[in-house]
Amino acid sequence: MAIPEDTLRALHAMRPPVDYFGDTRTSENLWPHKILCFVRKSHQETAAEPLSRNHHHRHNLIIPLKGAGAVYVDDRQFTIQYPKVLLVYPFQYHHGFNFDRDQVLWLFVTFEIASGAALESLRLEPVRSLKKEDFSIVWSFVEAWSSQKKDGELANWLGLLLSRLLRASSPHLRGEDAGQKTDRSSPLLMRINEYCVSNLQHAIRLKELSSRLGVSESHLRASFRAETGISLGQHLRRLRLQKAMGLLLQSELTITQIAERCGFDSIYTFSRAFRSYTGMMAKAYRKRFTKN
Repeated sequence: MAIPEDTLRALHAMRPPVDYFGDTRTSENLWPHKILCFVRKSHQETAAEPLSRNHHHRHNLIIPLKGAGAVYVDDRQFTIQYPKVLLVYPFQYHHGFNFDRDQVLWLFVTFEIASGAALESLRLEPVRSLKKEDFSIVWSFVEAWSSQKKDGELANWLGLLLSRLLRASSPHLRGEDAGQKTDRSSPLLMRINEYCVSNLQHAIRLKELSSRLGVSESHLRASFRAETGISLGQHLRRLRLQKAMGLLLQSELTITQIAERCGFDSIYTFSRAFRSYTGMMAKAYRKRFTKN
């Protein structure tokens, strides 16, 4: 058996461990379960779907194999094509698979994971470029799915792919040409999301946010609308509702308690906003999607 030169060098460079009972290199908990995969071959396949179905309480990994297209996630637009993939997080609103051509081949993999925190580092830069060898994992995963292999094998392949995804480079961070730029979100939106995503344990107030960013409230409002086309209040409300969607499914808090924790001043205000955002009442949402 011929051992590749890079692997041979790595083997020779290994040293005995100081502690044979110590921890391994990785602390990631990437064991996906409840895996579901399907393909999209045209825009028409997504156009007829009801809006509420685009609010997933699961991770959604989008892998374009043929053809390019734009995906809108919350207030951001991502244009992806092979070898770039996109990870959509639970409770994020996504829509508009604006394919460049009618005939494409995109693989969608939805799943749940024991520790969502393991993938949080991808949230602000969710588009990653996979390498050729990474797609060999994709082919093995698809083969396991089509062969109806046991969930353990599916989880192994998908967990390995997610691990590779965490280490893959971001086109945005590589500074691609403007014409090739994957993420058209504004720098201001990135700064706001970076702070809010890390502080969702309480409602984010505009005064607090403007103070953190070092600008006046009026300047923050005007700049945000100019760069994104929507109001800052609308964006913050969306983040609060996404937090509420998570609490509905992942906690036993009452709906009134959830409304309070997400910064709504009354259950009526929360209920109206939640129904407008998801297309259903909070109680019905919890009943439909709560894990059995």
